[in-house]
Amino acid sequence: MKSLSGYTLHFVLLLVPFVYGFFVNVMVIPLFPFIMQFVLLVFWFYVGAQFSKLDMPVWKSFMMGNSVWLISFILFVWQFVVLDGASRSMDLAMLSQHYMLAFVYGAARMLPFLSNGTTIMFCAYILMLITFTFGFLVMKRRSYGITVVPKQSIE
Repeated sequence: MKSLSGYTLHFVLLLVPFVYGFFVNVMVIPLFPFIMQFVLLVFWFYVGAQFSKLDMPVWKSFMMGNSVWLISFILFVWQFVVLDGASRSMDLAMLSQHYMLAFVYGAARMLPFLSNGTTIMFCAYILMLITFTFGFLVMKRRSYGITVVPKQSIE
C-alpha cells in the first residue's frame, strides 16, 4: 500500500470539478456548457476508472474517490435542504455548488420538466456519482477479466 503522498495525483484529480466550478462562478459565464459537460463527464468516468486501479480494498478506493463529492454533497444538503434561506451561509452554499457545477447543464437537459434549482443541483450530484461509479465498475470488471462480450468458440 502506498503512503499518502503516493496518492497526490488522485487527490488532484478529485479537485478538478471544484476548480472548474470556481472559475465558472468567478467569470459568471459558463465555458461552452455542452462541450464542458461532455468533457467533464468523460473526465469523471476516467477518474472513477483510476480509483478502481488503486492497490487497496475496493470499498476504500471507492470511498476515497468519492470523499470530496461526499463532503460537498453533505454541505449542499445542509445548506439547501436543512437550513432555510435566512440562516444559510452564502460562502458555504457557493462552496458546495462549485463541485457539481459542471454537471448542472447535463442534469437540467436530462430532466427538462424540473424547474426547481435545488432539485436540479441534487440531480447533478447524482449524475456525478453515477458517472464515477460507472467508470469505477467498468475498470474493475476489466481488471478482473470479465468482459461484456462472451467468448465465442470455433467449433
